[in-house]
Amino acid sequence: MILSKNNQAKIRIHIVGCGPRTGTTLMAEMAIACWAIDLYTEHEDSIYTRPSRQANIFLTKRPRDVLVVEPMLRLLPNLYVIYMLRDPRDTIASKHRKDPDHYWASLRYWKAYSPYGRKLQAHPRFITVRYEDLVQKPDEVQAYLMQRMPFLQQRASFSRYHEFAQPSKCSLDALCGIRPIASSSVGKWRKHLSRVTGQLKLHGEQAIASDLIEYGYESDESWLNELKGVSPDYRESHWPEYFTPKELKKRMRGKYSRAFAAFLRNFGN
Repeated sequence: MILSKNNQAKIRIHIVGCGPRTGTTLMAEMAIACWAIDLYTEHEDSIYTRPSRQANIFLTKRPRDVLVVEPMLRLLPNLYVIYMLRDPRDTIASKHRKDPDHYWASLRYWKAYSPYGRKLQAHPRFITVRYEDLVQKPDEVQAYLMQRMPFLQQRASFSRYHEFAQPSKCSLDALCGIRPIASSSVGKWRKHLSRVTGQLKLHGEQAIASDLIEYGYESDESWLNELKGVSPDYRESHWPEYFTPKELKKRMRGKYSRAFAAFLRNFGN
């Protein structure tokens, strides 16, 4: 793709998450279908992706970019980040159409990504959306986001997104099809207690116990009683169980230099 220096977006919205299977695709498709977004990528593109043409609002999403958004937020005043937060027990119990025989992701993502999301909670252009709120009260979430981003123009209600969405094949696979918003996936981990038990054995109970209280998913640690006597499921996830230091380093490579380059491009235009 050849890009002119004039290829700019007045506003950039980028969607990240506390890991895979956190609702980033759903959030993106709802935004595209229900707001006046005039440029967007088909499924996943990094925060460093430049628009292919001039646009008022350019929307992209990639969950793992929560690792690198901090310097971009510092340097680009037109950047808004939506951070999808989901109960980590539900994320590790979720599967993907591409590999229905395996759970998609382990607790490695929560352990690696959530500290970066926590660090940015107070930033005015870093907006946290709980997946549970999005599927249980979508129109309230839409109103909240429009309050935080008043430049958005509504074309339809989030609760009706399925009537207007035209996702790509990759997005359709991630969503497992287009259908009306439903909250049936909330708390689904209780049907996968062996999986949750196995993940806690591998990553440690404290990997999520205090976080669940902090984010309002639990009031105490009594939920752990539900796992007593449950045989752990140690079967491999679709993605590797742990991050290697090399892999995490690669995901954050150029974090500051690429943010500065984006700032210079923005300043130069």
